[in-house]
Amino acid sequence: MYPVLIIQGFLAPTLTNYLLKNRLQRAGFTAEDVPIEGLNAGDIRDSARVVEMAVNAMLTRARTKQVDLIGISMGGLIGLHYLRKLGGDDYVRRFIAIGTPFHGTHFARLMKALTFGRAPGAEQMIPGSDFLRDLHDHDNNHKAEIYSLHTSADAFVEESAARLDKASLVKSPHGVWPIGHYTPLFLKQDFAVIKEILER
Repeated sequence: MYPVLIIQGFLAPTLTNYLLKNRLQRAGFTAEDVPIEGLNAGDIRDSARVVEMAVNAMLTRARTKQVDLIGISMGGLIGLHYLRKLGGDDYVRRFIAIGTPFHGTHFARLMKALTFGRAPGAEQMIPGSDFLRDLHDHDNNHKAEIYSLHTSADAFVEESAARLDKASLVKSPHGVWPIGHYTPLFLKQDFAVIKEILER
């Protein structure tokens, strides 16, 4: 099995990855958090640099040529920026994005207001942002296999926003509205889907 690195979501400490990481470890995976400091509200491009360093460190420690990557919500945008803009596509075998607004979410406008405009990540997730336009100005062909896990109970990210060309959309029937955005981190049924993708 390939080592797994997990990128937390917006305004979320790495502690929010704990249950997913623990389940992966108990299933025999080497699973670690990407060490993004604080609540992951900063510039997505800066956070992608942290992913780059974490991947390079894992490649050395595990003596492997590739890792698997999981990005939660905005963490999926961080992961995609790493793949597309920092050369990460050569070093990631499978990338699973959970509840990721690849094409933005209007909920980010509220997050921008609540953080008084001090959270660059919120502004970057607004549909049509300069960041998103630049992110998608890229060849859609990837060496890495990309999976977007989305639940219909997600009140924050619409299915259309979770779709990505050349990526596999995995629809989860689990979760309860409006907290379905977060339930893939906790429900055993969704963990089984994540585990099955990693074990392919």
